[in-house]
Amino acid sequence: MAERNADMDESVTSDRIPDILKMGEIQSDFAQKLHTDVIDPVTITQQRARFTLSRVAGFLHSDSKITLGITPLTTTQAFYPLNVGVSNLIQSAQLTIGQEVVCSVDDYSDFHAYQSLFVTNENNKEREQYLSQRCISHAPHYDNRIANTTDKPPNSASKVGLDLGRNSVVNIANDVGATQLFPFQFHDATSAQTVEDAPVYSVYLSDLFPFLKQNRLPAFMIDDEIHIDITFKSELGSLGAGGTARSIRMCVGGAQNETVAYQINTSECKLIYDSVSYDGDVMAKYAADREAEGGVSFSYVDYRLAKRTGAQAAFQNLTFPIGGNGRLVSKVFFGLSADANFTPRSLLNGNNYKASSLDHKLAVNLLYNDLFEFNTDRSNPSLLFHTTQQAEGEVPMVTKDEWKIGGTAAAASNALTPELFMGYAPSTTATGLGSNFNWIAIRPNKGQRVNNKGMDLVYKNDTLGGGNFTLRCYVELLKKATIKDGHFSCYFA
Repeated sequence: MAERNADMDESVTSDRIPDILKMGEIQSDFAQKLHTDVIDPVTITQQRARFTLSRVAGFLHSDSKITLGITPLTTTQAFYPLNVGVSNLIQSAQLTIGQEVVCSVDDYSDFHAYQSLFVTNENNKEREQYLSQRCISHAPHYDNRIANTTDKPPNSASKVGLDLGRNSVVNIANDVGATQLFPFQFHDATSAQTVEDAPVYSVYLSDLFPFLKQNRLPAFMIDDEIHIDITFKSELGSLGAGGTARSIRMCVGGAQNETVAYQINTSECKLIYDSVSYDGDVMAKYAADREAEGGVSFSYVDYRLAKRTGAQAAFQNLTFPIGGNGRLVSKVFFGLSADANFTPRSLLNGNNYKASSLDHKLAVNLLYNDLFEFNTDRSNPSLLFHTTQQAEGEVPMVTKDEWKIGGTAAAASNALTPELFMGYAPSTTATGLGSNFNWIAIRPNKGQRVNNKGMDLVYKNDTLGGGNFTLRCYVELLKKATIKDGHFSCYFA
């Protein structure tokens, strides 16, 4: 892998990137000052919000965040899709410095669903469910909490379910368990909860713009204004069975009203940003670098989305142009969602990605520079899982039955629990977690710039069934940024 990516890696690391711009440990003798500001958007509606930063005194910290919430309604109890949390409110995000678009991402909740695959159980349980209401940690579930398992030993735990750190509510009459979100996680005004009591969650800037995970943004070197533009999802959408307009932003419990239009609580939408500065000599040195010949430069990644919508026939033998013309492409990842699964009466509300079957009905490949990435199309689900792990450098934190097809409540082999969570069984496909986390990632190994023909995704799947589907493919592109004389510029590597 290292040898095959040598050319691409050299292009990334050849920049003169100051150590202080890189995320990670800093020298112990640095005196660090942290300043926190809370600002309101310069404009905000139910459709979009814009934040503007000017003359930031230091480095923009990657853990800066945007807070979001919805106005609870008296007609229903609502919660965010479990795998993306409050990020489900966002349709797209864009970071602009001056007139330069630094990075952008479309269909953000889908993009974030892929990111969420690699968050550990510990982080989900101990941090994310409180910060973003992303509640997708797992734990074994004891069989004696499930109906018709009275013959199981008391210490038998053959199923896996969601784990929030709270006990199930068990119906003593039939020993059936059920789990709920914590009370503070409900968006509910049916009782004493008021708008002021509604939970407010946050989205990290480094999740919106992943290049901030590797590089600090030296905002103090930049004279241009920094803009963060957020476009929100529509309140209602007509995807799914019957074409009925349903809530896109939220999930609802059980048989509650699914046609409610939830609105952004505009008074709670704020940018909480930290600026980090160091000893005066350190700051002066790097401020002087921007005036030097060549200025300060660094590399980062940006993403472009290509998507295709259609019935099953459109995906039986698809060669899909995904772009990358003349670019250095470092990664490609894609997932297929079913329009029928866009329903708020579920745990994911459309943020689900249909798995391949065990009989290898899905086959994928990449074609670029007149060569295929793999000698033969990859179809084995285990090999595709490994390919994804290899591309990301981390193991996806999902169970087998969330990754592959065939996970239903009736399947004896399904390891997901039928114990209800918010009124839905995780073991099911339509409303739960079964077979709904199938993202596939490929890292091109040839280390070559893509020619002007661009990249094609070869996607063959003939087991989708009825209805319409959407294939989303994100292409990770290498870019370079330069700060010189107070002005920011960026271009594709």
